[in-house]
Amino acid sequence: MSRPEVFTAQIGGLRVKFIAPGPAPEDAPAAVREGIIRRRIMYATGQCPCGATLSLRLPNRAERRRLQQLGQVPVVHVVIDHSEGCPAIEEHLHSAVRRWRAEQGRGGA
Repeated sequence: MSRPEVFTAQIGGLRVKFIAPGPAPEDAPAAVREGIIRRRIMYATGQCPCGATLSLRLPNRAERRRLQQLGQVPVVHVVIDHSEGCPAIEEHLHSAVRRWRAEQGRGGA
């Protein structure tokens, strides 16, 4: 698999950085390639081709101020509700990668 990449996006008025999958390997099966491509689109645009929208769960204002005073950056939780059959869903993509690796004799995810 290729190395993860950092995307910067404006979401909900905030500038956010995401660590996203690198480009899909050319030799990957369609399910793996499509899952990775959709995730990259999601992180770059905030919208998955399945219609899911990326939203953020932020710490409350008091917690963000406390972290800022400590020189720390708040952790932002990403919430994505993909359509049921979307190949970018965590379980679908991991399952496709495991099958691909098993076929190549590499095992694992």
